[in-house]
Amino acid sequence: MLETSSLILTGFLSILLCVVVISRANKFKTSNHQHGCEHPVTYPHIDPFFGLDLKLQEIRQSLKYRGIPFMSKIHMRYGKTIWLNNLGTSDIRTIDSENLQNAWSTNNSDWGYQPYRLPVMGPFCGRGFITTDNEEWQKARVLLRPTFSKANISDLSPFIALTKAFFQGIPQDGHTTVDLQAPLASLFVGTSMKFVLGVTPRPGVDGRSDEVAAFLKAFQKSFIGMGLSFMLGPLQFLIPKSMKYEAYKEVQSYLDSLIETEISAENEVSSSHFNGLNPRSLLQGLIKETDDRIEIRDNALQGMMAVQDTTPVLLSNTLFLLSRNPKVYDRLRVEVRSLDLEESQHLYDKLRGLSFLHNIINESLRLFPIFPALARVSLTDTTLPRGGGKDGNSPIYVPKGTKLWANFYGLHRIESVFGPNIESFDPDRWYSIKPSPWEYMPFGGGPRACVGQNKALVEASYMLAKFAQLYKRIESRDARDWAGQRKLTASNANGCKVVCVPA
Repeated sequence: MLETSSLILTGFLSILLCVVVISRANKFKTSNHQHGCEHPVTYPHIDPFFGLDLKLQEIRQSLKYRGIPFMSKIHMRYGKTIWLNNLGTSDIRTIDSENLQNAWSTNNSDWGYQPYRLPVMGPFCGRGFITTDNEEWQKARVLLRPTFSKANISDLSPFIALTKAFFQGIPQDGHTTVDLQAPLASLFVGTSMKFVLGVTPRPGVDGRSDEVAAFLKAFQKSFIGMGLSFMLGPLQFLIPKSMKYEAYKEVQSYLDSLIETEISAENEVSSSHFNGLNPRSLLQGLIKETDDRIEIRDNALQGMMAVQDTTPVLLSNTLFLLSRNPKVYDRLRVEVRSLDLEESQHLYDKLRGLSFLHNIINESLRLFPIFPALARVSLTDTTLPRGGGKDGNSPIYVPKGTKLWANFYGLHRIESVFGPNIESFDPDRWYSIKPSPWEYMPFGGGPRACVGQNKALVEASYMLAKFAQLYKRIESRDARDWAGQRKLTASNANGCKVVCVPA
């Protein structure tokens, strides 16, 4: 009797699922016709209900650190814009510049991040410029603008002071192998804490060193937990609580205490603390703009996320490439040899004016974008200009709630834009190519472009120039290829193992 009931229930649910799928397909077909669109190019799933065939492939490839190039190969096989099933929901993957321009700029108001990011990131960092859309996002962006302005980031002296210990820690014997990835990450944890929170981690210097260390450990756990949540989607319940809510609470408690301290001390701080000659922290800037403690905490946390991981990943990837291309490194040394890196007054503009250094960074970001893919969600029923029809060149209808993934790793490998030898590290290609803002998007684009990109670029430029002045060679000690490991950013799972030979 029980077996019969189970069979009946299973059959009923199967029929119901088929009815839902057919109903959605008919509605989609009708909407396509009404909007003058054609049927999108669709991935040929074996499992049409949940797309588990592709999802399992993605997970397997990610475990081998091949997940990032895997989706680029899918585009090469099926087209620039693909419609697919992601655990029962519709996703669009694209490397088409016209679609990217539409969603990130021309038709920006139809697309957002909040429906996608806030459910995953909200428990950690609340509502701020990373997790919200429209008026709420605009308000948060206004709060951040003074701190990320050129006037506040162009004085590099506080940053330079924090780099000295990093370079002192590199073996100077010219034959000891060092993995630069971890020291770079530690350096920029320190610089980001100074810039965002006004705190300089100094282990063992005072009684708060353990508290700072615990905060940083919990922050890194939170970062990994959120990255796994995005990857696993409805299966995120599998993630240990210690990597999510316990770590989130520890980070938030530390920030709450720091905010109270800053607010209490604000009236006692001398005017020189905010006199414009010294960069103020984002936290201090937020306290000047609002008295809402939750709003301060949310935006400070999101500011930390924006600046903490970006530059060390960029530097580690670039040094990985330079260690395998000694002729490029030699040319960089020639370009920066007469640059005074201790003179900070005009250093920002001088660094931004070094063309070959600029090309090296561009090429590094082309090959290994820090954010290899970003998703936006349609906030209303809308359309994209391409992706439909047999050739993929016709418009497609996009229902509200559809996720659009931009694959920047694949976008940056289109030969018609970047020329031949697309997998080769060739900074000279940037003297002859001029990709549009929608063909090269290392920091996103449009109104929602990364707020900290200028800060990241100038700090990376300083560090590379400093390496070139201090070391006559950077020699690779790892023959393995770059292996993309994704958290919220993508770094090399094998690190950056090199020998630095002093000049």
